[in-house]
Amino acid sequence: MTWPPRDTDRNRFLGRLQVVLYGFVSVYFGLFALKTGAPLPWTVFTLALAATLVAAVALLMMRAQRQAAAQNENEQQPAR
Repeated sequence: MTWPPRDTDRNRFLGRLQVVLYGFVSVYFGLFALKTGAPLPWTVFTLALAATLVAAVALLMMRAQRQAAAQNENEQQPAR
């Protein structure tokens, strides 16, 4: 396991899927926790929100890797 994840099409797809899925879970349990006030939904909401943020940071770091690689590739090309 590496951090940040390698920038591949598969990792980008899975990262986006994680953000959507964890975001949905966060919203669902957040609303449920507000309605009931029970501690278990608050715990699930907090964990899902943390997972959403971690997945979003991973996507941002993969984007930074991709941009840095593209910049290095452009710098290494000979001028015409």
